Amino acid sequence: MTEQMKYIVKELNTSLGRNYDLIKFDALNEKQLLQLLVDLLVNFNAGEKLDVNEDESETVSLRLLEMLGSVKYRPPAGVEPTRFRAQLLAGDARTIHHVLHWLLTNKEQVKNTAYLAKYLKLPDIPPEVARNNTIQDLLDLYQNLIDEFKDVHKRTRLLQKENASEIINDIKEMAVERDIVIKRLENVQVNLVDISDKEELLNISRALRVQQEKAKELENQYDAQQSQLKMASDQLKRYLNVIHGQSATPKTVNDVMKRLQEEIQLNSYLVKEKLPQETGHLQRELNIMQSIAAEQHPTRSDLVTVQDKIAVVNSEMEQLVQRKLATAGPQEDKLAPFRQQATVIRRNKEASATRVHELAATLKDHEATLADLQSQVKQLLGDTVLRGEELKKYVNSLRTKSTVYKRQRANLSTFKVEAGILARTIHIISAADPTVEMALVNHKKLKIEDEENTEKDKAADLAKKSLHDLSQLVAQTAQRLSQVRQEIQPLADSIKPVKEEFQAIQQQYEQKKRVYEATSINITSQMEPLKNQVKELNDRLNSKEDEWKNLRQKITKAESLQEVVMFEMKNSMQSPRKPSKMEALKQKVFDMEQIVKRLEEEQQAISSRQGAVEEQTRLWENTLQLLRCKMRARTEPAARQGRMHITQHSQMLTLT
Repeated sequence: MTEQMKYIVKELNTSLGRNYDLIKFDALNEKQLLQLLVDLLVNFNAGEKLDVNEDESETVSLRLLEMLGSVKYRPPAGVEPTRFRAQLLAGDARTIHHVLHWLLTNKEQVKNTAYLAKYLKLPDIPPEVARNNTIQDLLDLYQNLIDEFKDVHKRTRLLQKENASEIINDIKEMAVERDIVIKRLENVQVNLVDISDKEELLNISRALRVQQEKAKELENQYDAQQSQLKMASDQLKRYLNVIHGQSATPKTVNDVMKRLQEEIQLNSYLVKEKLPQETGHLQRELNIMQSIAAEQHPTRSDLVTVQDKIAVVNSEMEQLVQRKLATAGPQEDKLAPFRQQATVIRRNKEASATRVHELAATLKDHEATLADLQSQVKQLLGDTVLRGEELKKYVNSLRTKSTVYKRQRANLSTFKVEAGILARTIHIISAADPTVEMALVNHKKLKIEDEENTEKDKAADLAKKSLHDLSQLVAQTAQRLSQVRQEIQPLADSIKPVKEEFQAIQQQYEQKKRVYEATSINITSQMEPLKNQVKELNDRLNSKEDEWKNLRQKITKAESLQEVVMFEMKNSMQSPRKPSKMEALKQKVFDMEQIVKRLEEEQQAISSRQGAVEEQTRLWENTLQLLRCKMRARTEPAARQGRMHITQHSQMLTLT
């Protein structure tokens, strides 16, 4: 416990800049301990500043529990949550010390959790307000932003966890490669000193590179124009399908005109009737909300008054309806079904218009999403999309390539194992004989020198060639490059569907992951009260079982007593009456008293004979001792002459 206190004091002084020691920290009262806990949570960005002495106790308790919940603090296993809350808000020293020790031990985790809770906390909105479409849209946007923040935070943490040693090794390898390239450039410059027309050759190669770049740009422009043409044709087909009623075969002019007239009627209804009604309804809601916002905060008496007024108005409305029904004539009764049908038709019309409006908005959203996805697919995979037999061929080729890849990977793993064994063998041999390592180094140097000499010879041969040979070489290289591009193009085309499938699977994975995280958070938040409830129910069940056992024992005892009472009652009513339970018990008591009395008399007789018995025992012991002496004297050799007289009842030894 002392080590824990020392650790808490040390970390508090470091985190909050305090000057506590064990004596000062132990002398803090309940309010000061609560204020210290609040200051530490505020330092970890778990909440806003709070004064325990000035603020109300309810506000302090609510804010403090919210802060602890935002950092995911859990009470100890053996403590009930209600008891823990009561002890914490009462300023119990042991409870607050436990919380401080947990916060300071998991400092980085608490800071990260508080940081995430600040941006992942959902606002508490009443259900009646959340039903509003605008509020619901804002909540959906807020949820999307939360998901985006989670993804960005995860990527940031992954980037922070990258190993810096790999970057350092890459920098070192790049430096070594740079030195090698510089050395080769120096060798090439030395070999090109004797060439007179090197500037002309360099200009020709630059011009060739520029022309190749222009040709590549023209190819890209051609591909872009082809893709635009294809998109325009697809858009034209889509518009034609929309005009002809989403069907593949065109319709007649009358059908198209009829469909357009229906759309015009629907749009005119939306503009003239539906939208003004919605606007008026929203304006009335806005006026009501403005009037409510302008008024003062209602008290309990105001609410009671309003409820009374509402009850009075409802009663007046009922009376008016009853009067109208009583005074209604037969003509009005005949028109009532038609009015009801007109009302039903009007409601169905409004519902259909609302449904059409929602479907149109959904269609626009889907079209925008489809356009974005098409642009992304175009950027990633191009315009070609495999279907039918081509897709089957591509899948079969992928299977064969996958088989080859697995085989090559197995070979590569075998080579890696052999390389490790050989490296270990070389290390052991070098440790046993250092000259082997020197021989390997010399062999590497000779190999590098041979490569440099080969490059020099190639450079000299290249310098001896004429301009015509160089142009032929450049043409052959360009031809070979075009062949390689043609060979690579099918592979690139075959990779595009895989990329598309990968993107779709990646999106599904992200969606499932978000759903899983949200579900896991909800389950964890819902499991705690359920666990507490199950624990309480188990405790109650155990207590009820104990009570049931006690009651069962009492009932068994009462039943046995009841049987005894019934037996006594029946026995008392019989003429040849048997001895009752009381009489049997009295008889047993009397017998036991007689036995005790007899035992006491025997004890007194034994105590009275104790002196005589002890005297008799002493005489027998003396007799035994005398007999032992006689036996010992008879068995020992006669050291002295004497005579022994033995009679029938006594023996006498006479020494001379």
